[in-house]
Amino acid sequence: RKASNMISQATRTPPLDPWDIQLTYQHDQRWWFDANQEPDSWHISADIYDDSGTHLESHVGDITIVLVDLDDTDDPFGLLDGEDADLGLIAEAVFDPASGELDPELDKQLEPVGSRLLILSSARLTPQWRGFRLGVLLAATAIKKLSGGARAAVCYPAPLDETPGQDAVERGLAIATLDQVWAQLGFEHFRHGVHVLDLNLVTLDKCLAQLRQHAERYRTFD
Repeated sequence: RKASNMISQATRTPPLDPWDIQLTYQHDQRWWFDANQEPDSWHISADIYDDSGTHLESHVGDITIVLVDLDDTDDPFGLLDGEDADLGLIAEAVFDPASGELDPELDKQLEPVGSRLLILSSARLTPQWRGFRLGVLLAATAIKKLSGGARAAVCYPAPLDETPGQDAVERGLAIATLDQVWAQLGFEHFRHGVHVLDLNLVTLDKCLAQLRQHAERYRTFD
């Protein structure tokens, strides 16, 4: 049965041509808020539309990216810690809670260029689009698009949904799998499950090129 499943996975193809996927970036901001009151949050929707560009044929997935400008924000630790649990965990790992500034160890590890921190808050494909390494490709594309002025990208590879009855071993395996997924973009473990990618290196560009090459196998031509 395992061999049969492997063959089935190998012969699967995406529902539609991945090269027709369109990424739509949406940024919501309350006009009276500044960098000290809320982070810069982006929602990216991945979709395929018909030839007219008006009818949605397939919703592929959703990505959320949060940006924090370390120069414009007085207390980036407190800002993220007040948003949600995962952002709070990331804040505890990459900032010094006492000073609110970037952790000295991480500061020394990164190239000293850029004032923003890009956080890959979530990335999820709809079930029919999973298993083709497209999620990591789309996430990399969005990171690259929003990486202007960013010093590093950060993520916390943990399952988005807690499965009822899931024990610690199952959760550990799920996290290990996600670690491998984001390693495809060059993310490396820093501390407490938080992974970091230096955006001043060519790592992201190289990984993105490899993922695009892999996606070529699913491309169809009319």
